[in-house]
Amino acid sequence: MKKQQISFENYTESILQVDIYKLPKLLQKGHQFFLEAQEFYDQETEIKETIDLYLEQLNDYLAKSPKVQRSGVSVSISFIRSFLKMHRTVQSKKNLKQYIFALQKAVSNREITKEDPNASHILEIQKKLIYQYNEMILADKVKIMINRKWRLQLQSIVKESSKEGLGDIPMVLSTGTDRIPKGITREDPLFTTFDQKPVVSNRSTFRLPGAIGELLGDLEKFELAITIEGDQGGGKTRFTYQLADAFAEIGNKIAIFTLEIGGKSDLINRMREEYLSPQNRNRISKADRLPDGFNTIASAAGTFDVIIIDSWNKTGLPSQDFDKLRKQFPDTIFVVIFQRTTGKTIRGGTAPLFDAGINIEVVKVDETFKNNYAITTKNRYGITGIKYNIRTKQIQDAQESASRQKEQLEL
Repeated sequence: MKKQQISFENYTESILQVDIYKLPKLLQKGHQFFLEAQEFYDQETEIKETIDLYLEQLNDYLAKSPKVQRSGVSVSISFIRSFLKMHRTVQSKKNLKQYIFALQKAVSNREITKEDPNASHILEIQKKLIYQYNEMILADKVKIMINRKWRLQLQSIVKESSKEGLGDIPMVLSTGTDRIPKGITREDPLFTTFDQKPVVSNRSTFRLPGAIGELLGDLEKFELAITIEGDQGGGKTRFTYQLADAFAEIGNKIAIFTLEIGGKSDLINRMREEYLSPQNRNRISKADRLPDGFNTIASAAGTFDVIIIDSWNKTGLPSQDFDKLRKQFPDTIFVVIFQRTTGKTIRGGTAPLFDAGINIEVVKVDETFKNNYAITTKNRYGITGIKYNIRTKQIQDAQESASRQKEQLEL
């Protein structure tokens, strides 16, 4: 009986039976491209052709080299084993993001469900790694140490599972070269005790005026990126115009790419009148197309202080270009709207949510628009959970917000 080939439809479950590390470098890169671009498979002809070519080459190689294939693997066990391999190694932000992204995708695709006997451990792994990732504001690498008691539990689970060979989840993790070298002593200049005076950063912070400033907190311009997602008709575009006005108020030059709505639309004119203060309009410019794609945005980023894109999905660019812009133009602030799928995840993959310093969700409460609000679901610079009413441009439940801030300061 002929073995079923790997296709776009069965890729997620089929690739678990392949040892990615034993594939040629070209196919390893093809696998990585698949993970990053699969959301655009039915939208972009070039992406579809590239993925189809990769799948064809992958199947040809597997037919000639069956040793790289392995027996059935429990998805949760694969993730646990990969997590255990992180112990006492130095992991980069990129490695952690890849692991978290793959884990969340496995849960979304119901490859790991709450009925899985290892579900509680998977949830704890996800929680701890997301927390660690969000704490890496200025650091690019971190040493992973797993609590001994928990580590023994996880090792026991792996040991008791199938002895046919578990393999690791197919993703690029750090190698042994990333391990902390032996011999570091207490006197090593790498470490400093907390009784020493903290190093004062030369990067100044700033706060936007009014209620938006309370929502976002004290910001740092370096590599600042803000993602906005939410319900259709909730007011995402209106909220970005309020952000544009707030940034202009403190002297920034802003470029808005109105890709969802034509620049000559009456709606754009109405938002101009309603949300952009007359004294700030000369600092805010708009464009409704990207004649040179990524290069158009890059060119604007070299001229303007703040770039607003409504929406990223209309750019036709892969999601990894979001972080590329942030790194290439660290002194330009990026505010980007991402559209949601029917499953309420952002189109093109969740990587931008990890790359951005602030994630904002716009919630549609009812059809009146009176109660719609924006809320930060992640904020490296301030408090999450504050609700900002888009119509009134005020913080909701101000007293509750102040109480929450006091509690956090007392922790």
